[in-house]
Formats: sequence, structure tokens, C-alpha cells
Amino acid sequence: MSTDRLLFELKDGNRPLPETIFGLSAGALPSPASTGLSSERWMWLADLLTHPQWGMTAVVDGLHHVCAPVARLCRLTANAIHPLNLRELWAAEQQPTIDLLAMHSPHDSGHWEALTAVRELISDGLDHCHGLDISGVEAVTAAFTAIITAQVADTARATITAATSHAPHPTPVEAPKLPARLGVAS
Repeated sequence: MSTDRLLFELKDGNRPLPETIFGLSAGALPSPASTGLSSERWMWLADLLTHPQWGMTAVVDGLHHVCAPVARLCRLTANAIHPLNLRELWAAEQQPTIDLLAMHSPHDSGHWEALTAVRELISDGLDHCHGLDISGVEAVTAAFTAIITAQVADTARATITAATSHAPHPTPVEAPKLPARLGVAS
């Protein structure tokens, strides 16, 4: 699955941005967090939190102390060799995030939405530690909603387009090479 359709929708200014994000959340458009290799997706999710141009910390003020540790956990999860206590590290971030989330309300400059994205990523991290596949759709939808809430429409569209442009692309699959059959020399 590729993010080409999502990028097309984002670049086409005729469709309102909230409708595009709804299409993403409903599964009608591909999520940037569900393309490419698992390690690439986790790295992109880390950037979704802390990238200096399009991450949550660049869009919503005052969230670096919440986003940075979770981004580090995303990067740890991206590595083939995980720390033995990765599940405990993810779990340790859950309650402080929930407590911060309770201090905000929706549409409060994007804080609630960004914290929801962090909470969803923590849930995805815990699911990953339990061997479950994750899509990241909820986290991406919440993050993009935070961008829409915190920025004016044109800036939000440009920010979401930049984030989507940096998403991993599907890895091409090569057809297996058939072994050559050699004849017996006579």
C-alpha cells in the first residue's frame, strides 16, 4: 500500500482537510504508518512526534517532555534488537500521558489531540510488545487532527503533506529466483 492516494488528496485543495483525515481514519485512504517495513514505520512515527518541521513538538507548544520519550521508544522498537524491558518502558509512559490528557479538552490548541496521538502510540507500542500487528491509524489520525486544530488550514495542509511525503514507501517484492537446472554432462 502506498500513500500516493493520500498525497493526491492533500495536494488537491478542493476536498476539505477534515474530510481527508476522516477518509484516513475510516480506511478509505492509506495511513502513512502502514506502508514500508516495520522498522521504517516506527522511525516515521518517532518523527511524527519530534520532527522539527512537521512533528507534534513543532506544531503544538509545550509537549516536548511527553513526545521525546515516546519518540525514543519508537526508535528502540524500530531496531531489530529490543531491550528486554521494552514493554515496561512503554507501560511507564502510559499513566503520565493519560494524566496530562485529562488536563486538556478537545480543540484546546491541539494539545488534547497531540496527547491522544501519543497515547495511541503507547498503546501501539504495548501491542507490538505482545506480538500484535499495529496499523498506527489512530495515532496518525489524532496527530493530523492536532495539526488541523493548531494551524490555519493552508499551513496545516502543508504540514500534513510534508509528514506524509516523508512516510516510508512500500518495499518492492522481488520474484524468487528459480534455481538453474543443469544437465548432466555425457
